Amino acid sequence: MVLPDASIRLVVNADGFGASGARNRGVLWAHRQGIVTSTSVLGNAKDPPALVAELASAPALGTGVLLALAGGSPVARATDVPSLVDAAGQFPLLGRDVLLVWAKAALRGEDIEREFDAQVARWRAVGLHIDHVCTKDNLGSLPVVAAAAERVARRHGIAGLRTVVEKPTLAWATDIRRGLHTVALGALAWYSRRRMGALRHGPRTWGHFEANRLDEIRLLEILGRLGPGGHEIICAPELEPGATTPLPRSEAAALSSPHVRAAIARRRIELCRWRDLF
Repeated sequence: MVLPDASIRLVVNADGFGASGARNRGVLWAHRQGIVTSTSVLGNAKDPPALVAELASAPALGTGVLLALAGGSPVARATDVPSLVDAAGQFPLLGRDVLLVWAKAALRGEDIEREFDAQVARWRAVGLHIDHVCTKDNLGSLPVVAAAAERVARRHGIAGLRTVVEKPTLAWATDIRRGLHTVALGALAWYSRRRMGALRHGPRTWGHFEANRLDEIRLLEILGRLGPGGHEIICAPELEPGATTPLPRSEAAALSSPHVRAAIARRRIELCRWRDLF
């Protein structure tokens, strides 16, 4: 599909399919009832065949892989990725733990690439159509991680690669610590993008600062600021067991808001998937 140069193309990507039942339900609900067009499946999630079967119920939903270096077990053998795991063969618990390892110059690029390749190959083997890759906890902002993700994406012929560079807004002043963290990751991501070249810039990203807490007002603000070209809103909707609708003021509720849909229609924003951007 060829769109005019002045068109606004928007991917609304829900990260972490496979992280929990609540996340899976939220992603599918926000796709069917809301504006979510794409999801990133957790690279080291359990039971890939079952998750792919679940995704088959939403054939219009774009799919990619959320490459993980924190939380759970590696897909590659732990002995093959020694700089990524602890003595028990497990990833660090949190993304900030990986940042500390990186700060000590202990992360090895060949280990990261080997693990990312194993995660992508695992999902391809069960039939997942992968049109993008991104990194859990936005660790792809780190140059060594970005370079490994780039090489794996090229090896597997994957066009989309997210690096988060988000412009600051007044909302960041309400949470200085989170704002400074976003600025720091954005600066690293900008450096990583420069090293990868223009073809790997991908769409402009929104929503990282509000991770897991996007609301209707912020969504409307983002939609009002979109300029011509490709954009991505990152979200993580959840739906609790037995619930038929999301909790009020939750991300899932915001993503299905009629006011948000009206703003998209009014601005003639083209909702799409990663694969539609290339």
